[in-house]
Amino acid sequence: MNKKTHLTAAFISVLLFYAVAGTLLVDFATANPNPFPFGEDVLPDASTEPPTITISNTIVNGNTVTINFKAEVGESTTAFYTSMSKVYYISDWNENPTYLYQFYDPVQQILDVQKRTEYTLSEMNVPEGKHTITVYALEEGNYIRQATMHGFSITSHASVDFTIDTMPPKVLILAVENRTYETSEIPLDFMINEPVTEVSYSLDGLDNVTVVGNTTLAGLSIGEHNVTVFATDEVGNIGVSETMYFSVDVPFPTTFVIAVVIIVIVVSLGLLIYLKKRRVKSGE
Repeated sequence: MNKKTHLTAAFISVLLFYAVAGTLLVDFATANPNPFPFGEDVLPDASTEPPTITISNTIVNGNTVTINFKAEVGESTTAFYTSMSKVYYISDWNENPTYLYQFYDPVQQILDVQKRTEYTLSEMNVPEGKHTITVYALEEGNYIRQATMHGFSITSHASVDFTIDTMPPKVLILAVENRTYETSEIPLDFMINEPVTEVSYSLDGLDNVTVVGNTTLAGLSIGEHNVTVFATDEVGNIGVSETMYFSVDVPFPTTFVIAVVIIVIVVSLGLLIYLKKRRVKSGE
């Protein structure tokens, strides 16, 4: 007898078993009123393992998250048969389950040749912030104990945490104002509204200078200037501050001018006295 004949015989046997179960197995209804129960797990024994869920990767692109995973039926040495009944997921922003796979027909479960294991879920327009998606797999089956058919179900789950961040950091310059400074050193203080991985500034449109925090613009020349601060957050969004325009006009030091004048006067007086003495000597 070939393999196909065996499969047909097994199928007919199963159908006959269901047809006579109500008369031959007096405990069928009372022992387990729902041979394919949902909700609380009912295990035949420790040899039946729960389904396995393996997350392969999580891809976040803007406000869209895509998760690829594998869900497989657990092994059992005592179950009459086992099959994946439902695969679904629940997100923290939507409490309603989203089903990726459902299989209810018991006969089709027995003869299921699809054996689907690979799944992909994709959610668009996910809100900003930190989120969690939990994937569930429900395995169901039957086993025979003491000439009675019992149903069981086992559920497994796995969670994925991720962050949606499409907004660039907000950068506010605090210290530099749109005015004229009488100094060549100006503090560059700024505030950023979220954690960042890099901060830099550009003075007068030149190449960015990386800093670790507030700094000082030193050695500024007299004239017009501008400065812009840039910040890169943990997912690569770049925030840009308002460009601040200012000027530097350092006055000539008064003390220095007075000192120079005094020196000139002293030297001039000394020179006049010297010349006068020479004339006096020459007259003699």
